[in-house]
Amino acid sequence: MRTATITFIAMMVVGSLNAAPPIFDVASVKLSKAPDAAVFFSGGMMDSANGKFRVPSIGGNVNIGNWTLGGLIAAAWDLGPGQLSGPAWLSTDRYDIAAKTSPQATQAELRLMLQSLADRFRLATHRETKELAVYALVVAKGGVKLRASKGDQQSPVLFAPPSRLIGQGSTMQGLANALGRPAGRKVVDQTGVAGTFDFSLVWSPDVGAGPGGQTVDNGPSIFTAVQEQLGLRLEPQKSQVEIPVVDHAEKIPVAN
Repeated sequence: MRTATITFIAMMVVGSLNAAPPIFDVASVKLSKAPDAAVFFSGGMMDSANGKFRVPSIGGNVNIGNWTLGGLIAAAWDLGPGQLSGPAWLSTDRYDIAAKTSPQATQAELRLMLQSLADRFRLATHRETKELAVYALVVAKGGVKLRASKGDQQSPVLFAPPSRLIGQGSTMQGLANALGRPAGRKVVDQTGVAGTFDFSLVWSPDVGAGPGGQTVDNGPSIFTAVQEQLGLRLEPQKSQVEIPVVDHAEKIPVAN
């Protein structure tokens, strides 16, 4: 009986190691006919605990319109700004995605499903370590201005277009990750501040990149807003970051 039990457990372990990754029940990826560069999400957010992209799923339906393949790859493999290298068309050619899966699918499972969609473009990649420009999130003079969260409940960091982040129960790491997208670079948490916080960050879209960039309506840039509203600062630095490099991808995905 002991031998049979051990054999059964071993078979379960081997089976789990060989289990196929989850895929959507039905999925369509087509060239987008939208006239502009806007990305249309159905319920898309970022998780407050870690700042990762939250795959939009309403009742198991995932609909994302006018999305680039680069954006799809970044979301599927949880890449920050500047962490993907490849052909220029990865950030220009756009696609509409309509997929369906179980309403109970977790975010980790949904990201694996997005990876299966990216594979329809016959991706060939390798990884390299490069020195990239990043921003370090540090405490500004005068200290943090964030409100400590009450209780332990967390909700997603919501991006409210065109330029607002709203967080509840977010860690500093989660805030740093969420700031990476509007700041245009990976943001590394170097605050040394523990705990969870609620915040609302509002800024004006930049015309130019970086801390000295001009804003559309002379309102605060993301850098000024972070310092004035949160008591934090985005400090330019260099860091060794491992990034995927796309060696080959086809513009027309394989048949749905």
